[in-house]
Amino acid sequence: MSPLEKLFCLEIEFHRRLRTDAHQPADRCGLHTSYALQSGYDQLIRTLDPVTARDVETLRERLTLAADARDILAARDSLKQVLGIRLPDA
Repeated sequence: MSPLEKLFCLEIEFHRRLRTDAHQPADRCGLHTSYALQSGYDQLIRTLDPVTARDVETLRERLTLAADARDILAARDSLKQVLGIRLPDA
């Protein structure tokens, strides 16, 4: 599993837990930071080659059936933010 795929899967798991266990906590940002630190995001990010929005979309398409669509879409958007990839205008 590539570092990008691992990060995406970690993001899916974070958003699944957030949706099912935490019931939208007030300190979502703090929870995400704690989860990222505990899960080793910093090490994974350092090993990444440059990542484009298309790379993230390709992974999203590949993982579509692997989890709840809500978690996958939230993970995609969150991963783009973590990696500094511009989100499309709504």
